Amino acid sequence: MDDPQGTARILLEKNAVTLYRLWAGYWGRGGNATAFEFDAYVHEALVASPVDLRLMASAVDGLYEGKP
Repeated sequence: MDDPQGTARILLEKNAVTLYRLWAGYWGRGGNATAFEFDAYVHEALVASPVDLRLMASAVDGLYEGKP
């Protein structure tokens, strides 16, 4: 996925997923940011590390695959 932050924002704007569900998928894959920090990553208010971006992309992909 080229832009996990943009994709996450679109999903949130369309109410396709809640921030908590997206964050839980990120957290379950080994992410260590709080939900508040994750929200800031999604909206690019904080700079996400490459690892956090990969975990975010995996969480978004998991939504399409039906995996939490």
